[in-house]
Amino acid sequence: MRFTFLLLVCCTLVRTLPAQTFLASALAGGSLSQVDGDDLLGFHQPGINAGLRVVAVLGDHWRVGPEILYSQQGAKRNRNNLNISDFSDIRLNTVELPLMVYYKDWRITAEAGAAYQRLIDYRIEDANGADATDQYALRNDLFALQLGVTVYLTRKLGINFRWSRHLTDLQVDDTPRLRGRSVTLRAVYSFGSGETLPSPSGTAPALPST
Repeated sequence: MRFTFLLLVCCTLVRTLPAQTFLASALAGGSLSQVDGDDLLGFHQPGINAGLRVVAVLGDHWRVGPEILYSQQGAKRNRNNLNISDFSDIRLNTVELPLMVYYKDWRITAEAGAAYQRLIDYRIEDANGADATDQYALRNDLFALQLGVTVYLTRKLGINFRWSRHLTDLQVDDTPRLRGRSVTLRAVYSFGSGETLPSPSGTAPALPST
């Protein structure tokens, strides 16, 4: 219900402004993640991160807007990991709704914001690889801090790097205290005319149109 409400609010905001003030993009890529508190070290859990973004163009440099993503996160034991842990694999499948602020200067975009994540389903395996999902109750509603940067190769195509960390515990119980972290690398394809920011010096050549 909370996810549906937030999505409706974002859609309403989008419809209240003129169409020319918006830029839509498709996002597709992958992530590596871990969970703090599970005694497994390293970003060894691969996952998918893909969806859509709509931003309101507030000027030459500033943008703000939501994304809607399918995001896989979790943690995984590395074959060379000697740490003692109750887990060997944690897989989280979520629908994610980040609300981000962007500052663009020519090819470079800095971004910061927060994300609401709705847990669709999850699987947890114990140290022996057996299914232990029923032993752990995870929260359906999660919140995360997100920071990132995008480098635009052309007006329409960019490469995005994003770091994310949960602000809320994954588990309903306090023990163990589990919070996820992830790093994501994605391609960003902007529809329409794409980005048209000036260069920092005003003398560099314009970005290619394709």
